[in-house]
Amino acid sequence: MMIDCAKAILVASQPDLEVTCAFVDNAQHIELLQKTYRINGSFERSKSTSSATPRLRLALEEIVVGIARGFLRLEPAAISSGGSSNHKDEGRAYIEKVAQEVAESRGVSGDSRWTLSPQRRDQLRIFLDLWDKGYIVTFGSKFGANFLIYKDSPKRTHAVALIVVKRYEEEFDRVDVVSFCRVAKMVKKNFFFACVRTNEDYETGYEQFGEASEEST
Repeated sequence: MMIDCAKAILVASQPDLEVTCAFVDNAQHIELLQKTYRINGSFERSKSTSSATPRLRLALEEIVVGIARGFLRLEPAAISSGGSSNHKDEGRAYIEKVAQEVAESRGVSGDSRWTLSPQRRDQLRIFLDLWDKGYIVTFGSKFGANFLIYKDSPKRTHAVALIVVKRYEEEFDRVDVVSFCRVAKMVKKNFFFACVRTNEDYETGYEQFGEASEEST
């Protein structure tokens, strides 16, 4: 049977939305996300089941893309703080609201019950923008970056660029630029600072500083 929407179990930790994730257990749904919708995720084994099949863990950015573009449906799991079923539904509802606002390039509404930093909100927008441009987007903490972008599966090719997210008016030292350029040159990847300009349209912009050599793969 053909499917066009994957199902994920949401794990939300109130009040910190930053650490929210979701898990996909169904192998067919995992294949759909990775091969059709360019959502890479990360595999890990479930501690609660004896199944030998690893499940796919989705970060908040990947969840938001899936909801915003209509190929992911969330089902709530227990909140780590031991909250009630109302809290589970509140977490799912707020994430769905955030995804809709990000997709429509609107300001992300605050919620006194959940915390989501301005920096993370920018990351959500930039992740979605890169995905919309056709890239596979993964996380780049190994290189000190926010994201890595690929033109094909990370299993078959190398990332083409490092993406570092900065607030639009955030100041940073020249040494930061030099440091990231050195890393980019060492790993033969392009390097971009990315930001979201807070105006009516919440424009996303990229500034290239480091450039990969011609022999880069």
